[in-house]
Amino acid sequence: MPNPMHQRFSRKAKKRGQYEAVEEQYKKLRHHMLASDAWRALSGSAIKVYLELCRRFNGRNNGQIHLSQADAAKLLFLSKSTVKRSLDALCKMGFIKYATKGSFYGRRAATFVLTDKSHQGHHPTNEWLQWRFPENRRYRGREV
Repeated sequence: MPNPMHQRFSRKAKKRGQYEAVEEQYKKLRHHMLASDAWRALSGSAIKVYLELCRRFNGRNNGQIHLSQADAAKLLFLSKSTVKRSLDALCKMGFIKYATKGSFYGRRAATFVLTDKSHQGHHPTNEWLQWRFPENRRYRGREV
């Protein structure tokens, strides 16, 4: 079977490097995100769930990122209740928002919005920047 990329571009374009042969997808973890209180308060399982949501983001589907609790539990080797707690923590801290809630009876997975990416033509909200440690409470060994 012929390579479809071979026929689309000329040899000159390939030589000049006008396109990449293999495009890799990655998630930038910016320093201001890693240094935020919200990121430091996340559990390891919440970070795994967040990175799985970021893996499903392709650059155009923010607000249409589907992830069911059962799929996340199976992929990430976590229990469903741990995935649910992680999604709740990510929502509470402002890293994600629900676009639509999932339903067991309709067999529909929830869809999510990443707040550090633009959505429907609007700028990223970065709601995680407003999250602070709770007042008058020890949070994971850190005095506030």
